[in-house]
Amino acid sequence: MLAVAGLIGFCSWLSIALTRPEGGVTIIWPVSGLLVGILLTSPRRLWPAYIIAALAGDLLARAAFDDPLLAIASRGIASTLEVCIVVYALRFFVGNVSDPASLQRVARVAMVSTLLACATSALIVAATSPGLGRASFNSIFAGWFTSHVLGIVIFATLIGVARGLGTSVFGRPGRHWKFARSIGLVAATTLWVFSQSRYPFLFLIYPPLLLAVFRHRFAGMVIGITVVMIISIGATVAGSGPFFLVADTSAQQRIWLLQLFIATACLLTLPVAVMLAERGRLAARLRDSKQSYRMLANYSHDLVMRLRADGHRLYVSPSVKEMLGWEPGELVEPCWDLVHPDDRPMLADAMEALYLTGDVTTVVYRALHKDGRYVWIEALAQRVPSAQKDRPAEIIYTGRDISKRVAAEQALADSERRLRAITDNLPAMVAYVDTGQRYTFANAFIGTVFGIDPASTIGRTIREVRSEQLYASIRPHVEAALRGERVTFESEFEANGRHYYHQSNYLPDFTADGAVRGFYAMTYDISELHAAKQELQQLAHHDSLTGLANRNKFNERLTLALAKSRRNKCPIALICLDIDHFKEINDTRGHAVGDAILCEFAMRLHANVRETDMAARLGGDEFVVIIEDIDSADVPEIIARKLLVAMQRNFVVNAAELHATTSIGIGFCRAGASADALMLAADNALYEAKSAGRNTYRVTEVG
Repeated sequence: MLAVAGLIGFCSWLSIALTRPEGGVTIIWPVSGLLVGILLTSPRRLWPAYIIAALAGDLLARAAFDDPLLAIASRGIASTLEVCIVVYALRFFVGNVSDPASLQRVARVAMVSTLLACATSALIVAATSPGLGRASFNSIFAGWFTSHVLGIVIFATLIGVARGLGTSVFGRPGRHWKFARSIGLVAATTLWVFSQSRYPFLFLIYPPLLLAVFRHRFAGMVIGITVVMIISIGATVAGSGPFFLVADTSAQQRIWLLQLFIATACLLTLPVAVMLAERGRLAARLRDSKQSYRMLANYSHDLVMRLRADGHRLYVSPSVKEMLGWEPGELVEPCWDLVHPDDRPMLADAMEALYLTGDVTTVVYRALHKDGRYVWIEALAQRVPSAQKDRPAEIIYTGRDISKRVAAEQALADSERRLRAITDNLPAMVAYVDTGQRYTFANAFIGTVFGIDPASTIGRTIREVRSEQLYASIRPHVEAALRGERVTFESEFEANGRHYYHQSNYLPDFTADGAVRGFYAMTYDISELHAAKQELQQLAHHDSLTGLANRNKFNERLTLALAKSRRNKCPIALICLDIDHFKEINDTRGHAVGDAILCEFAMRLHANVRETDMAARLGGDEFVVIIEDIDSADVPEIIARKLLVAMQRNFVVNAAELHATTSIGIGFCRAGASADALMLAADNALYEAKSAGRNTYRVTEVG
């Protein structure tokens, strides 16, 4: 702050002492311009302190000339006020004045705010001066206004450029000598013009000054104007220069002419400097844009091309080497042979339509790789005007290799076909229902049950496809599934003169964010199973300890299951299990513990088999499971593995944990075996599992 106060005070004193004519104001007031430049290139948090320090320095400098107190106060405050108006106007309307993109806006706001600020300060000074015996209001207003406008324009720009460019204000590195020659030419011309008072050659100063601006932009302008200002003011004050050619002029009038000359030099050079700086910025942006585009095009994995209507390629990106194996130079001329024969007519029609309509076109075609294979390409093409006005429109083309995507889509289509073939041959109704309760998928079995074409259900609601009575019975389950609940239920209905018992499973389909977008419906015909259940329910033969079916019920169920297997020619499996080392547990822990383990074992067994399977206890630790409705030995093996995992958890009896495992034997029959044969096969498999070290399973196939 002291440095700012000292600088402003010294400049104020020097300006008044050297350039203020008797009875008037200074020719050029650099103090306001210096302070504006300092503030605009300093952190905003320091502005208030700098402004106060500058005001103090200004007032002290003016007090040194014994001016009246009112004049000192009014002129010091007016000078400070105009600075505040300029800098805060730039802060409010521009913000970052150092941003090259805001240069034109900075120039406009700075010029308007400077004129308004200097007019305001001149009005304050002129209004207070006549009362103190000074010159007329008009002369004081004009002198103050002109000198302060010139001071802000020249010195604010000088400080801003100097602090922004640093040593480059005297020319960019490597061009200092050229800069010195340009400024030297300006200085020599100005010295010659103002060293004589015979010829009005002021205009000769402008060409070298503009040349300095053209060559060195803002640096040439501020240094050139400063040199012209110093020489012209010094010569005029010394009594030399073209202004003395005007007859009968007073000193005040010559000063006004000098101010007009300097103002004209500023008006000529400042717009040129701004225009050249903006042009340089735009050129740099264009250069950077071209470089960025070229870099993106060169290093993008996508193929980028620019081509004429005749197919001649003006640019081919290097990515063509990676995508198709060809060098860019090999694809300059039209190469229709590289397009798959089946795709050429489509591609030619698309290009013709693109030239006619100008619409953005997306085409998918196959292009020949250099190694002989075809690559699927998805191309986005757009018609654009040619860079040369006399040339026809061109096409910008970007293409990407979608061979993997096409292969995935083809695989997906094949998978969908296989899935359709599987679901259409399942003895179950498979469907997908969206949130509007409309079918979007239905397999062929729906047509078998309801006597309708499955395709006719697509887009129709459940209510429309099924009867009102049937919809009313399943509606709660549908709504539960659409709420995200997994639903399994049984129902019965009449269709095509037949009574059906069905088991339905509704599986909600969730989006990635957890919202339900529909559900899968899988409905099985369990009419025969339901009949068998009704028969078995009448027998009511259960093991008293575990609650599982006993040997009698097992034998009856096995007989029924084998009959069903023979009738339907479908496989059946029998799983035999016992608890490893159960006799040792009984002997060491007691029968109560053994019974508890048997009950827990039975519960786990029942929990880990299907609802259609029957688990039974034949006696002791011997358990069996009848597995029906299977198509291979994989199903009982899956169940066996599941049971092995379930039984490996410790058994908790009277707060004590006991470890017990199971050995499993599987008898598998595709069709036609007897109960004894199947039982023997399961027993043999169980013996093999025990021989293999227990806690495992083995499978024996019979029949």
